[in-house]
Amino acid sequence: MAVAAVAAMAVTSCVEVEDSGKKQEIELNENLTLTIEIDNVTSTTAKVKVTHDGLSSDSWFGILTSDVDTNEQEIINSAVDKFVADGASEGLHKSKSYVSVLKELEPQTSYKYIAFGLTEDGVVYGNSASYEFITEAEQSSGGNEGDNDNDDDEQISGSMRVNSAWSVRYIGAGELHEQKFDHIVEVKSTDNNPYVVTIVYASEWNPLFLPELGNALIVDLKEYLAYFNQAYNTNYTLNDMLYRGDGQDAFNLDPGYYKAVAIGVNGEGNLTNLYAVSETFEVKEPIATDAYKAWLGNWKVTGRNNLTSDILVTTKVANKSFYMLGWSGVSDWSVVVDYNAELDSMFFYSQIVAYDFNLGDYGIGDVYFLAGDDEGYFYQMSGSGYGIAIGGILDDGARAIVQYGVGVTDYPSFDKMFFMAKIGNDYYDISMSQSPTYPCIMEPIEEPTTTSRMGLCSTSLKKPTQSFKLTPHKW
Repeated sequence: MAVAAVAAMAVTSCVEVEDSGKKQEIELNENLTLTIEIDNVTSTTAKVKVTHDGLSSDSWFGILTSDVDTNEQEIINSAVDKFVADGASEGLHKSKSYVSVLKELEPQTSYKYIAFGLTEDGVVYGNSASYEFITEAEQSSGGNEGDNDNDDDEQISGSMRVNSAWSVRYIGAGELHEQKFDHIVEVKSTDNNPYVVTIVYASEWNPLFLPELGNALIVDLKEYLAYFNQAYNTNYTLNDMLYRGDGQDAFNLDPGYYKAVAIGVNGEGNLTNLYAVSETFEVKEPIATDAYKAWLGNWKVTGRNNLTSDILVTTKVANKSFYMLGWSGVSDWSVVVDYNAELDSMFFYSQIVAYDFNLGDYGIGDVYFLAGDDEGYFYQMSGSGYGIAIGGILDDGARAIVQYGVGVTDYPSFDKMFFMAKIGNDYYDISMSQSPTYPCIMEPIEEPTTTSRMGLCSTSLKKPTQSFKLTPHKW
């Protein structure tokens, strides 16, 4: 297995030592770089090799832990505190190449081995290294040989293994393909094995679920690929979507703790049983700007058709998105609305707002937030969301909602947005007839009117006579 990635740690440039009654300062090699290789992993043992590029006099310390979620620096600090408190040099090494066998490990358990420069006085220096690995499953007795010859059976058994040629890390905000993103993940690779990148919640990370996660990701990629090729008249293959060598991908992430995972997938859509995972990283809640906060609160929205909606706009992710409730008098479902800080505008997109919702006598159905045009047609979702409307600020300072796609060739001329229920293969109008039409003026209100379940209690569901799927266009 190849060398693990090296992460920089805080360094100390020198320490004081006694020499014939005089104090001397000894320069520490703050550029000391350690690397780790893990090999021969079984259910209870693993071989570890640690090397560094310093002098034979440089000393370092190694830690094995099954706590793979805690911040690495916290683990190091705790180990150093114990090292100093014990007053012993046990575990301190001065060899430039050290090989040992880790024993008494638990089967199917994630471990991390960390190595870092450390003096006998407990001073940390240089660049640390870490390597995360998973022990094999405990071998069961009995059974017939050949029962697990099928590759799918092997994948289902959880036999994914770490590819140490991949190093995965969260970068944060940056630019990718000439666009700015808030959350970018980078993979450094020293081999040519193909892979895809995804994100999981740190609290839900479990290597045993990797085959299930990987196969679900393949299904999603194939569905998106089919939609994209149909929408843009292209003929890309799954192989075109895979990374080889170094790669970067961008994600929309709410505040929380995550891990980024590279999962091996080949061009035929099969798992290669290789993976690599990043350290746990945190996405923090940003501080809301005054411009963002100005959109929050209760608003009366009055349309060109003189119909009104009292809506409530609340925070989803500060400076990034909102929740909107009450459109067309419906309070059952919240709509996610994007916020563009550069334009100081709200962007409304088609979306599903409720799965398997109980629609009373009409049955169980999914509820969508969709758009309609001035000719009476409504537009379903086709593969992904489409732009419906933009909430912006007019020249006189008033806030308004207008149609999306103005000036875009062949883009539908939307004049309203509303809720639709899909029961079986049929769509039913929940709020279309109650929806304000564009342009809509937004006025702040202090005492919001209580909304009701419009269309679910007071009126019946109505099946529209005209509908077709949105034909996607590049814009």
